[in-house]
Amino acid sequence: MIATYTIQQWLFAEARGRYDIDLAESGVQFQRLGDLTLDPEWELDYSIDQGQPELREAVARLYQRPGSDEDGMVITHGAQEALYLLYRSLLSAGDHVVTTSPGWQQSWEVPAHIGCEVSVLPLTPGEPFDAEALARLITPRTKLLVLNSPGNPSGYRFTEQDWKVLLDVARAHDLTVVNDEEYLLDFAESIVHRYPKALSVSGLSKVYGLPALRIGWAIGTPDIIAAMVNYKRYTTVSNSWVWERVAADVLNDRDRHVRRYREFVDGGIGRLTRFADEHAAQVRLVHPAGTPFAWFNLRTAAASQEIAERLLDEERVLVMPAEVFGSEAGLRISYARPAEVLDEGLNRLGRLLTGLPTAH
Repeated sequence: MIATYTIQQWLFAEARGRYDIDLAESGVQFQRLGDLTLDPEWELDYSIDQGQPELREAVARLYQRPGSDEDGMVITHGAQEALYLLYRSLLSAGDHVVTTSPGWQQSWEVPAHIGCEVSVLPLTPGEPFDAEALARLITPRTKLLVLNSPGNPSGYRFTEQDWKVLLDVARAHDLTVVNDEEYLLDFAESIVHRYPKALSVSGLSKVYGLPALRIGWAIGTPDIIAAMVNYKRYTTVSNSWVWERVAADVLNDRDRHVRRYREFVDGGIGRLTRFADEHAAQVRLVHPAGTPFAWFNLRTAAASQEIAERLLDEERVLVMPAEVFGSEAGLRISYARPAEVLDEGLNRLGRLLTGLPTAH
């Protein structure tokens, strides 16, 4: 039996009904149906397993690829399905996978459930990223390197030196490398332009504030994408034709949505920084590289899970404790929110933190 998915368990079970301010969702403030354009004459037919051509063409333009990229792209039910399809179609029992923590639990649990050996490099947000330590985990049996830059939950973005170290070792061992690029704004910087056996996974949930559409995608080598499409036929078959059509419109009007994202991020980071300064005895802010959330390393004696639980019970505010990401002593707080929502949420968090003893 696969392990309990702690992120989803926290969001959908343990915290449900216990908060009225959400500083946990890792995307920009969500949009509403009235912000989109739907045509009542649209037919409610099946879509295509690989995704509608109009949407594939819009995604291909993000990566500056010609046409609809017929052989190297699949539209998926969110970015998480893209990653799941990759794991299930690429990996076999006995393969070795390298990933990092704190991170997305799927990256180590699903490969382990398949029967892979998994090496997880523990990282501390705010400390220098050790690309060489990650590279040392590679063995002759390593098949897949799982990366996430810009990163969730740390907010870290790989430097050019990080990329050089990681991709040099990938070339030396002929690895497949996947990068979760949900928070990348300029896809000219995508990993698919850096390394031939790479996959980029992204979607419309985080930057666009449209998680309800459940639209994601993977771009990569034709053989791997073909295997993912075939596995998708055994799972969700295809996405909603309606939401794929809306997604194409969103990407064709991308500049407006990206401006909205940047306005929320730029408007919230100052408030978050002031909060961190006011509560420096309890938390240390790890400044994010453009993500709509930030990581706080805790300086309190209380565990982050305990703080998050008390915040729900006493202040009705939802944040993400480090424990759900396979780590400890940290909180991920989303700040791309309306000013009044963010201010009130941070005020409530501040009240709780002020009463906590600091770590010695």
